[in-house]
Amino acid sequence: MRSLARWTVRCARRYRFDHNPLRRRSDRIEAIAVLVTLLALLISVWPAAIAAHLVYQRGVAAERLEPVQRKQVTAVLMEDAASTSTVSSQGAVLGIKAKVRWYTPDGRPHTETLAVPAQAKSGSTLEMWVDTSGRPVAAPRTHAQTVADTVVAGLGVLFAACGVLFTNLALFRWLLDRRRYAEWDQAWAGAHQRWRRPRQP
Repeated sequence: MRSLARWTVRCARRYRFDHNPLRRRSDRIEAIAVLVTLLALLISVWPAAIAAHLVYQRGVAAERLEPVQRKQVTAVLMEDAASTSTVSSQGAVLGIKAKVRWYTPDGRPHTETLAVPAQAKSGSTLEMWVDTSGRPVAAPRTHAQTVADTVVAGLGVLFAACGVLFTNLALFRWLLDRRRYAEWDQAWAGAHQRWRRPRQP
């Protein structure tokens, strides 16, 4: 915390606007660039908040709608899961699937090969969610998922803005440093010429 305070004070002293005769024109331009970057960063909070709000509203709407459109059913495995497992050359299980049967909301039986828990046996049951036509779907959205998506959306926009702004600032400072180095070289060359000039008797 103390180091952050020292860094803040150092930046404020470096980029403050004063009448210091030692400050070059490039130093004042850099200070303006830093100020513009900070203002743009503050403005970027607004689109980040808008993005988070839109994601939250969409998630809340899905929370209300998905439980109506989806139904939890109990499926029965028609075969052992191990009989359809795919194993890589390193011995890792790539997919565990088995033939599963369940009943659609209108009472029709439906059979399909789906991913199932490891070592599941034929005749065991599996809780799953289906849509109005009986096709497997994900579980209805929870409020925790909505909040997580909202945070990710807001921070994503904010971090993207930070990346663009600070990248542009770093590039601008690099260009200013090149100009400063060129001015230093010219100043040293002029001083060298003056020092080499023979004194008049």
